[in-house]
Amino acid sequence: MQATKRLVIIAGEESGDIHAAALVRQLTSDYESLEISGIGGRHMEAAGVHLISDLARYGTTGLTEVVRHLRIIKKAFDAIKIHLSQSKPDLLVLVDFPGFNLRLVKFAKQLGIRILYYISPQIWAWKPNRIEIIRAYVDRMAVILPFEKEIYQRANIPVSFVGHPLVEKIPNCEDPSSARKELALPTDKRLVAMLPGSRRNEIERHMPILVATAEALTKQMDNLHFVIPIAGTLSPEIIKNYFSQSNVKISFVLGKASEVAACSDCVVVASGTASLECALLEKPMCIIYKGSLLSYIVAMKVIKVKYLGLCNLLKNEMIVPELLQYDCNTTELTRALTELLTDQEVIARMQGRLKALKLSLSSGQADCTIAELVKSELQYAEE
Repeated sequence: MQATKRLVIIAGEESGDIHAAALVRQLTSDYESLEISGIGGRHMEAAGVHLISDLARYGTTGLTEVVRHLRIIKKAFDAIKIHLSQSKPDLLVLVDFPGFNLRLVKFAKQLGIRILYYISPQIWAWKPNRIEIIRAYVDRMAVILPFEKEIYQRANIPVSFVGHPLVEKIPNCEDPSSARKELALPTDKRLVAMLPGSRRNEIERHMPILVATAEALTKQMDNLHFVIPIAGTLSPEIIKNYFSQSNVKISFVLGKASEVAACSDCVVVASGTASLECALLEKPMCIIYKGSLLSYIVAMKVIKVKYLGLCNLLKNEMIVPELLQYDCNTTELTRALTELLTDQEVIARMQGRLKALKLSLSSGQADCTIAELVKSELQYAEE
């Protein structure tokens, strides 16, 4: 009979919550006795994690949004410190969420807890000094981008490349017509998917631009239909109300963003995890993002990379167009989407580059899976 293992996982955002939940499901199928607790959201809870705090539902991005939820974040931080002290887990798995997690590592290490960090902070984009905190307190990094492995190896930090979790989750849409029927979407129209983001502040800044763009495209082209998959973190009415005075032909789908994007002709997507997901679908796409003025000013001073979209960053070239901040407007977005709907040469070139990107992120190139690595670390902690 296996001795009971105790695992704490911390994922404070929606995407991390999803990836952590997938890891938990794999682990619980392999262990007879495993106690898992931590910070996350509805996905982790559904997978059987005992939540100390649900931070994922707040979806904080940008400086002003973090400040708005500071009291909630501090309460969760204090609660997890107490929990770690009392439970003394065999392993602490930190999933992304560096502003929170990197403040916790010193405390956890002082308790003698082994630490695995899954999904690296983007030290290659900003705050490179975070690598010193990682070197001092984290036992092993589990990275999902190939070039990150080399960064940590150069710093003599134990690291494993585990492949990107999205690669294995991308739906295979060999029959778009059937897929559209299942989603109650028209099969005889050119379908444009709009993914405005999963957080309230993203919706407020992106939706007016998306509505105006849909109206402009409708005037220019026949046979267009738009669709928005609504994130589970949002009320559907919030999205639908933006189109209450519009004549645009549009459908709304609850969740299923991957499935919607997979059967669409092109996609406009807010920068973030969803943009990489669309890239892995090899869809003609355009990335947008508009933050608060304060967040934008701060970002311009600290971010050290040329591109925001991960698909562009990974290839170090503009594979797909990015419309950011002041360029994120109706005129520029209408122009970009017109090209993605009409220029076959542009479409073919983009899809070819996205296919190469997908191959480079495959778990087939990985050192091991994240579940295998966690099991190894749990065994190490026992010795």
